[in-house]
Amino acid sequence: MVRCNLCGTFEGVVSAMRHVFHVVISILMWFLFGYYWYLVSKRGIGEDSIQALMVLSVVVVVGILGTLLWVAHNKKLARRNRRNTPAPAVPEPFDMDYLKRPIVAPDIKILQAASIIDIELAPLSEAEKKADPHNEYAGKKVYSVAKEVS
Repeated sequence: MVRCNLCGTFEGVVSAMRHVFHVVISILMWFLFGYYWYLVSKRGIGEDSIQALMVLSVVVVVGILGTLLWVAHNKKLARRNRRNTPAPAVPEPFDMDYLKRPIVAPDIKILQAASIIDIELAPLSEAEKKADPHNEYAGKKVYSVAKEVS
């Protein structure tokens, strides 16, 4: 047994008592369960009980069949290896951003090869402002390569 210096309890005794307590409570609960089944078995089974059991049986059978069919469907998909194939890539437009601001950038291959990319928001020129006067996010995104990959 190990005595705890802070609380003064014996950890081994507490652990053993907790285990015994759980076993005793479990046994008492099984006795209670058996007693209630004894009470239920003494009652007569009426027509309503049989009807409820039939409905419950149908629900259980339908649930099991649905689950088995769903598992079979998923196994069939897995055999065809459809889940491991990625969705086809949708090309993203690189001329405007989400806020409809124009993007000024070098070729996409240059940006992909760069280790650092600067992105700044530059003001629109007067001609660009006149071309789209209703744009509430006036400006353009300018991408530039800050550092080349060596």
